[in-house]
This record gives sequence, C-alpha cells and structure tokens, in this order.
Amino acid sequence: MKIIVIILSLYIFFKTLYYGIYEIKQNNQIPGISIIVLSVILLIILILVSLFCI
Repeated sequence: MKIIVIILSLYIFFKTLYYGIYEIKQNNQIPGISIIVLSVILLIILILVSLFCI
C-alpha cells in the first residue's frame, strides 16, 4: 500500500512539475514558481504521511 501511494504521489508530482515549467515558459513566472513550490511541499507531506501513518 505504501509503495502504491508513493508511486502515485510521484506521478502527480511530475505532472504538476511539468505544468509549472510550462507556465514559466509562457512568461507566467509567479504562477509557475508557485505551482512548483506547492507540488514539492505536497510531495514531501504525502511521502511522510504514507511512511509514518499508513
């Protein structure tokens, strides 16, 4: 179960990371950076929760 949650979290992280990079390339730096930072924070939280709580 933990492996599935971590793999799914990584998949969602990379999808949002690429979207953040796309926004930066479209000259929307603040939204792009915000999306990247938020996705990194959520990835860390999801991995910690899956390792310690599930």
